[in-house]
Amino acid sequence: MKPLRFVLAVPRRAANLAMPSIVETPEQVCTAVPALWCDSETPWHFANGRCCVIGIAFSRGTFRRVSSVVEPVPDRATAGATARYLVTKFWGGYFAIIEDHSNGHIGLLVDPSGLLPVYHLTTPDHDLYASDPCLFARSGMPEPPVSYLALHAHLLKPELRRRVTCLEGVDELAPGVLHFPGMPEGPPQAIWHATDFLPSGEILDFEEYADQLKGLSTAVIHCWSESLGKASVAASGGVDSSLICAALTHAEQRFDCVTLATLDPTGDERIYARRVADWFDVRCAERVYDPALYDPNRSASEGLPRPARRSFQQVLDTLLLDAMTELGASTIYDGNGGDNLFCFLHSSAPVVDRLAAEGLGAGACRTLVDMCRITGCSIPSMGAAAFRRYSRKRRKETWRDDTSLLVPQTGKVSTEALVPWLSNAPQAVSGKRDHLALIMRAQNHIHGLSAGLPRFSPLASQPLVEFCLGVPTWIWASGGKNRALARAAFADCLPRSVLARTSKAGPDSFVRQAFARNRAAIGERLLDGLLAANGLIDRKALETALRTDETDDDSRFGRVLDLLEAENWARSWIG
Repeated sequence: MKPLRFVLAVPRRAANLAMPSIVETPEQVCTAVPALWCDSETPWHFANGRCCVIGIAFSRGTFRRVSSVVEPVPDRATAGATARYLVTKFWGGYFAIIEDHSNGHIGLLVDPSGLLPVYHLTTPDHDLYASDPCLFARSGMPEPPVSYLALHAHLLKPELRRRVTCLEGVDELAPGVLHFPGMPEGPPQAIWHATDFLPSGEILDFEEYADQLKGLSTAVIHCWSESLGKASVAASGGVDSSLICAALTHAEQRFDCVTLATLDPTGDERIYARRVADWFDVRCAERVYDPALYDPNRSASEGLPRPARRSFQQVLDTLLLDAMTELGASTIYDGNGGDNLFCFLHSSAPVVDRLAAEGLGAGACRTLVDMCRITGCSIPSMGAAAFRRYSRKRRKETWRDDTSLLVPQTGKVSTEALVPWLSNAPQAVSGKRDHLALIMRAQNHIHGLSAGLPRFSPLASQPLVEFCLGVPTWIWASGGKNRALARAAFADCLPRSVLARTSKAGPDSFVRQAFARNRAAIGERLLDGLLAANGLIDRKALETALRTDETDDDSRFGRVLDLLEAENWARSWIG
């Protein structure tokens, strides 16, 4: 899988904006008319001469890849009508440039999944749009400087993906929203609304939802595997990656597995990954996290417009790429976003949702017991939590600030989320509002079709997101098992030990060892670095955090490593 790369330049002073001309190099895009460059590995096509689609698109009707948007776009349609047609008839990872016959301008649409992110830079003469912010410099623009104010805001809420990035003057186009370059009087127009897919009307039986999820997952994974080549699945033996393995098998697609383990048992899931690989009769490449591989001077987010990845992921990238090469794969599939998509709630929200839908009865009581099993709390405690939630008048802040180790800033930066889903979401007590927020929290951790390791997160696909949003929250908790519907969808295709597993492992022990091994170097790099020089870091608090025992539960080593990732990311953009 090669990353998709393109850059579009739109002149700011043109009276009318025709569809772009195609140029051979990024250096040629800034001209008197709109111009587009795509590299040789990036698919693109014009539909009826009125719409250019860049990336990978599949038909909703046939679940086949389309090389052109063959069904006719309504003649002399507005950009809004064409955009609605696209998000209804197609899905995938694409960017559309749409001619608007009503005003002589063009509209720009990133598909609702956001699997092909598009970044925007405004200059005095042009608006530039690119799949990779590094392409702005290749288009003749100065390399965008780091915005330390935006970087501070990112560190306050690292799980919130914002419209603004941490590069000065660079923002990200919101997926599912139509943007109009060169038209300040024409605000962005939301085309795809996540709330349109929330539960309404008849509630199906659990088994019907499970059958639908199985069929849809198989169709989606089949589409991607035919387009991206042979896959290796980053398998942990957990629900999300195992579902991908089962869907690949059900779709009759070849794959292998790769699993990563820590040196100690706390992060060693190899026994589960082996069971999955043996079950499907595929190979399983195993790699071990080695603290010696961790480089405290390297950014895992290099080339990205924000330091959204964790510092230790540089080692994960190295190990996955090595295993992928051994297995002869072209893409690594991961289950990122699965907990979020499959509504892994740890609260009373499903109880309150069922009460609101059905009233106080046997169903609500069953969900109360289910959530007690999932959370481990008592029935009186869960009942009290449900009452408090049901009585809540105001919603709680979805993203709370993490001010630790930071100095307060007086400047202001936009806090607008990348997607406007919560602006018209249900009332505060609704668990579906929490589900929307869960999916938003995954956006910084989804691997798409643009820059970076050939790693892909297929669970973020538009049809799966729409389906999962439409399933009531209590269905996901049926039987007292988290993500119950995902477990049931492929229950006849997976080992019982995998289906029954509810615990998770992780690389925590490796990260602690890497921190301890490099403590002095980390401290020197941060205390003498760009974040400190630009007044972001509380030096005294950082010095205290650096001295703490990384094995303590209250150690701030994770926060220190997040600051280190931000430091290394900033240095990577300065050169």
